[in-house]
Amino acid sequence: MGDAKAAQPKPSLAKLLKQCGIDPNALSFEDAGERRTLLCLVIEEAVKLNNDLSKVDLLIEARADPTRRSETGSFPLMLASQYSNLKLARKLLQARAEVNQQDTRLVTPLHAAVHEDSAQMVQLLLMHKANVNVQDQVGQTPIFFAGSTTAIAALVDAKADLHHLNKKGQSALHLAAHNGRYEAVVYFTDHEFLAETVDMQVRFSGGLTLKDDYDYTCRRLAAYGSAGASEEA
Repeated sequence: MGDAKAAQPKPSLAKLLKQCGIDPNALSFEDAGERRTLLCLVIEEAVKLNNDLSKVDLLIEARADPTRRSETGSFPLMLASQYSNLKLARKLLQARAEVNQQDTRLVTPLHAAVHEDSAQMVQLLLMHKANVNVQDQVGQTPIFFAGSTTAIAALVDAKADLHHLNKKGQSALHLAAHNGRYEAVVYFTDHEFLAETVDMQVRFSGGLTLKDDYDYTCRRLAAYGSAGASEEA
């Protein structure tokens, strides 16, 4: 045993990839405009097949940039949020993924988590200082996509602006009514914070009688469905 050679340190994966001429931040061999980063590629493969994140671990170890976008505009933390994959999101945040990163439509992982009604993902992102009032390209903050009282309560606790209107003059209540989100409508109309702001029969700036740029009130959107409102996520 005394003649045994001392164990040699294991070379890092980053060094091995470099020796092989492989860039951990390379793009896939897909059509121009559709090419994905290797990290996004292995993430999509993992979540759609067997949720084995070992390849993700290898790329992170090799210093793959967790904030680099694919040509499609997507990026790793957005994928984790869209797939409600908490384990993956934690790995990416530990690797210094940007919690407030936006895609080409200015949508953030928090927008996506709220849209997917993933309360645990919402809480995780908020713990990492996600901006609760960040706006997408049409001026909508994450609370515009909330459907459950759990998600709404988490956003309200994080100081979500309930008075905000999007670029079409619509409030979160307008979209909740339009999309048939009963829990959200009840919360917005019954919550004590909103009740305290009743003024001239209008509940906060997105009240039941407030008209958007298309002259639709929340009541009318709830009654007539799709007319006059649009939601992008």
